[in-house]
Amino acid sequence: MTLGETSLINAKDAQDVIFIGALASRKEDNDPIDNAVIAALKDQSKLKDWVLDKFIPFNPVSKKIEAHLHNQTSNEKLWVVKGAPQVIGQMSDDSAVANKVNDITDQLAKRGYRALGVAQSKDEGKTWTVLGVLSMFDPPRDDSKKTIDECKREGISVKMITGDDTAIAIETAKKLGMGTKIYNASKVFPKDLDPNNVPDDLAKLIADADGFARVFPEHKYAIVKTLQKQGHIVAMTGDGVNELLL
Repeated sequence: MTLGETSLINAKDAQDVIFIGALASRKEDNDPIDNAVIAALKDQSKLKDWVLDKFIPFNPVSKKIEAHLHNQTSNEKLWVVKGAPQVIGQMSDDSAVANKVNDITDQLAKRGYRALGVAQSKDEGKTWTVLGVLSMFDPPRDDSKKTIDECKREGISVKMITGDDTAIAIETAKKLGMGTKIYNASKVFPKDLDPNNVPDDLAKLIADADGFARVFPEHKYAIVKTLQKQGHIVAMTGDGVNELLL
């Protein structure tokens, strides 16, 4: 995973966005995204000026990482976040900022890039300033296509279930030789979803789809339960703590 271009919103320089993104990272976690952001910061010494007071790790519901810090010289307080652009954009009081973040994210996704929104607060979270959007290239593992091809030969149907943007999911599916009939989960799953009792029309869509993007944990649960009710043996794998083998 490598960092690409940085799109500026309220920051004046790309390194300013990367610096705040690096503050919202923990090197000791050895997370690929955190590592890529920290590695892109040219002046690593700037990080030493800030003391971490609280760290709220990423989770699949909030879709962001938040850190509360203070400057050890001036005692200035700074709260920082990085995460899903649609989440970070909504933290601004200005709807035009959220729209701009979404536009940038859509353009990056069409080129196969993931996006990370970055924001900061200097009043302990009362107001947030969205600084910019980081782009990241996250290519599939070298053995992914071979594994999927082997599954197909054995008669195993593979669906992509991801929290990433729909355009990214489709672009990745093309590279892996998978189907590209991938839907935005937030648009096809009702907000009052009962994951144990999915409507018949949605159950058919789940069976026919090649995958879903922008999913939340409840969507994953509903997809697995629905396929099981249809008589399928379902295995789910991934690198997130919310993903299980069933």
